[in-house]
Amino acid sequence: MAETPWITPAAIAETFPEGLKELPPRAQVNLRGSVTDSAFTDAVKAGTGIALPDTPNKTAAGTDFKALWLSPDEWLLVGEGEAASLVQKLEAALSGQHVAVNDVSANRTIFELSGPHSHPALMKSSEFDFHPRVFAPGDCVQTLIAKSQAIVEQTGETAFHIYVRSSFSRYVGAWLAEALAEYSVAE
Repeated sequence: MAETPWITPAAIAETFPEGLKELPPRAQVNLRGSVTDSAFTDAVKAGTGIALPDTPNKTAAGTDFKALWLSPDEWLLVGEGEAASLVQKLEAALSGQHVAVNDVSANRTIFELSGPHSHPALMKSSEFDFHPRVFAPGDCVQTLIAKSQAIVEQTGETAFHIYVRSSFSRYVGAWLAEALAEYSVAE
């Protein structure tokens, strides 16, 4: 029986072109509640410093974490702090309320796509319109990247964070590297 060589995610990352990298693991906490409930939003703001975005597909930043709008009652809190301490803090602040607070840090890998070719590479990879006239810094969207579920957040004029399920990270990383490949040819 022929053996299929195993290529580790780290080995794939070594082949990434300029403008693509996998970020170190970050805390990711899924938060659900009612944005129209001031007790909920006040407790979240007190615990995180974040005024949750209530506009679809927007982000908001706090001191240690940022919030990505996922649906009218759902946000992804992402940061370099500890997920466990954020979960404990939010659970204590939101005690007795009808909410959900879950550590989902292991669920997604985050890629950073940046540089002058980031927009065209994304547009090759998704049906969503990432043109700067439609999608700007501070925006986020749930979409498909290379037919894989993803959250895309624009972090700068030509910079994006792409959140994909960890089990698809090798595939999506290789896809994004290929999408950038045509731009690495000397002109």
